[in-house]
Amino acid sequence: MNEMNELLTETAETPVYDTVTLEDIADTVASAKNALILTHVNPDGDCIGAAFALRRLILACGGQARVICPNDLPKRLRFLASDSLYMTEDEEPYNTRFDPETEDISVYDCILSVDVASPMQLGDLAVLIPHIRYMIDHHGMGEPFAPNYIDPTASAAGEIIFRLYTGLKQRGTVGIVPEAARRMYAAIVSDTGSFKFSNTTSGTHHIAAELVDEINNADDGGMDTADVCRSLFGQRTLKELTAQMLAIQNLRFYENGRLGAVLFTQQMLADAGLTEEEIGNVVDTPRGVEGVLIGISLRQLAADPTQYKVSSRANADIDCAAVCANFGGGGHTRAAGCTITADDPEEALARMAEAFGEKIREKRE
Repeated sequence: MNEMNELLTETAETPVYDTVTLEDIADTVASAKNALILTHVNPDGDCIGAAFALRRLILACGGQARVICPNDLPKRLRFLASDSLYMTEDEEPYNTRFDPETEDISVYDCILSVDVASPMQLGDLAVLIPHIRYMIDHHGMGEPFAPNYIDPTASAAGEIIFRLYTGLKQRGTVGIVPEAARRMYAAIVSDTGSFKFSNTTSGTHHIAAELVDEINNADDGGMDTADVCRSLFGQRTLKELTAQMLAIQNLRFYENGRLGAVLFTQQMLADAGLTEEEIGNVVDTPRGVEGVLIGISLRQLAADPTQYKVSSRANADIDCAAVCANFGGGGHTRAAGCTITADDPEEALARMAEAFGEKIREKRE
């Protein structure tokens, strides 16, 4: 970890990186012989879907590609990492683990990151930053760490990969690639909350419509869009329901009910027989309460109990990303996250309640 901390310090002293075009990235994707694609810690549906869609595009161009993640993929999203999207219960998904200390990166002629907004989001994979060719992202608040294509107007990283896909088709480099299309669709549906979130634009709907046509007309025996959505949202494990129940039991409210929060400690998880992965997107629980303008969740990390993963979601025009940026995180205006250090859980919760509460008070003024 010392090596990573030194690298992050070094990166912070290099504030400006070149911006690149989608054409630049398309040139690299079309010519890549063996690419490595990096994702962020605690990857979500957009991150995994976009990364594996990009992998499919590289394969369609005749190259090889591997997707890696700083930690294990959530069980409910592992179908996106399978070779066919259809998996049996005991089937292992595509290998996404990587040890930068023992594995030889010289075998890769191209390293790309997808949906990663800052060096901290790479976790232990941050040691690969000097080797990253391009950073592809859509977060408005973050910290560039490589030559980059960042479009905050895109609803999801999957939307950017779709534009790349369109460009490659226009060049005649690839034809229709249904397995890539399915993953792009999953990425966009995930990050827009099934098109309910404010990041959904008319352009998002046009892209989704084109993907629906490609996916549902594909004659390859793969999933249709209903199958993809059912796998993403239509089934929940008993553990996930237990996590939601625990979140409801531990709801806290501040700012006269305008800020809702839920805190998970490692002891709470142990008592309930839950893992960090099984908590899911619990930030939606406080956000879903009537009158709440911002919902936040804090999760104590097993690797370092002094650290807490914070997620925030806003129901109003309040800049969550600006708050998280003050703690080394980032994201979108209405959906952002960070990791903070605190001596105990109550201190962590109090700090976040004050930080987000200030934003709510500013809006009321």
